[in-house]
Amino acid sequence: MLSFMIPEDGLTLTLKFPTPQELLDAVLPAQEEPAPQIDPAELLARAEAARRDSLENERLLAYLSEDPARIQFPDGDYALFDELFESLDRGMEASTRIIHYGDSQIEEDRMSATLRELLQERFGGGGPGLLPCTKNFTITTTTQTNGNASHYSAYYFGGGSRADGHYGPAGRSSRLNSDCVFSVVPASGAGAHSSCYNRLTVVTAPPTKAFRIRCGDSTFVANPCADGRQVCFYRFPLPDSSSRAKVSIGAGAEVYGISLDQEGGVSIDNAAMRGCSGTIFTRIDARSLEDYYADARVRLIIYQFGGNMVPACTGKKAISHYKELVVRELEYLSERAPGARILFISPSDMSTNIRGTMDTYPQLPAMVDSLRCAAHECGAAYWDLYAAMGGKGSMPRWVRENPPLAGGDYIHFTRKGAETASRLLYNSLMVSYDYYQYRKTHKRQ
Repeated sequence: MLSFMIPEDGLTLTLKFPTPQELLDAVLPAQEEPAPQIDPAELLARAEAARRDSLENERLLAYLSEDPARIQFPDGDYALFDELFESLDRGMEASTRIIHYGDSQIEEDRMSATLRELLQERFGGGGPGLLPCTKNFTITTTTQTNGNASHYSAYYFGGGSRADGHYGPAGRSSRLNSDCVFSVVPASGAGAHSSCYNRLTVVTAPPTKAFRIRCGDSTFVANPCADGRQVCFYRFPLPDSSSRAKVSIGAGAEVYGISLDQEGGVSIDNAAMRGCSGTIFTRIDARSLEDYYADARVRLIIYQFGGNMVPACTGKKAISHYKELVVRELEYLSERAPGARILFISPSDMSTNIRGTMDTYPQLPAMVDSLRCAAHECGAAYWDLYAAMGGKGSMPRWVRENPPLAGGDYIHFTRKGAETASRLLYNSLMVSYDYYQYRKTHKRQ
């Protein structure tokens, strides 16, 4: 029977045994209990309660200095976001744009959509922000494209590369080889505010030849110009409370995206970059970023990267090298956007199979600490998503929730999980805003 069952070349087996220390750990009582895992719904309830209870100065300071879900400011500089909060306070009198860069954790507008809806509900504004010209299905919108275009990407996913670095503010551009029609309709899960806008803006590279843009009854001819701009904005008014839009753009245009928003209030651009480590911004033409950040009134850049590097960075040297690359990128973005602040969001908890059990990648805590140092070295704020969701071993709990808050890969949030994480972020941001209001009222720094 064995002759029939075993291949001619035989079998190669790998046997693994516990180490002496693991045997002792299994026999002897543990010296300290593992940290209890908190239900994600309870985490969110605690965060919301902490904000409600932190209206007194002492409690605000306690939250800002101790709570795992707090936004951590470099050198305890709680005034870092004051200009952002001042802009938010002006509501519909002025526009406040936030651009959310991140890897696949924010793909399909996950996390960005909830943060956008909450901020627009409180401070005004509407629309989904900047959308790519490729076919796009998200929580917020469905974008259809009719025509022929060549697509380029700074992060080498879903497009070719460009030697001139003209990828635009979201890291991707489209060269229209024919007249193209772009149609946008709200998705079934779209929020009330993101589905309501009154302005459409076509964002392009400077024209090298004339092309036409038609939106509704308005037609504009974009002609070559020599004023030095690297980003051009062609704005069209829409009927109030529009939830659908269509624009036709002529062949020859180099389009960075189509923005749907309102003239005032909050706009949030979702710039998801699947598979990206966040080290590609120095490939993007500096003037393109500067012109967009200035004209669009970008007041906050959210930088959410690191998860794709966790499996590869297994030692101190690799983590240190990645930190150096991140510092370079943050400094580059900071120089391009002097009127904006940067908020770095750490990787979430991520699990791998460790001797038959799904547990946190061993190197993840060190990576999170290293990225915090990178952010603070560059004057950026830091939000520790890993700690906010419960720390070590929290991802399996999110996966087991009903409905699940994370997928079976033990890395990516589901839509419900992304909403939960985003609400944690919103609460943390609003605690900092509450403290800004307290300092302003009591005339304190």
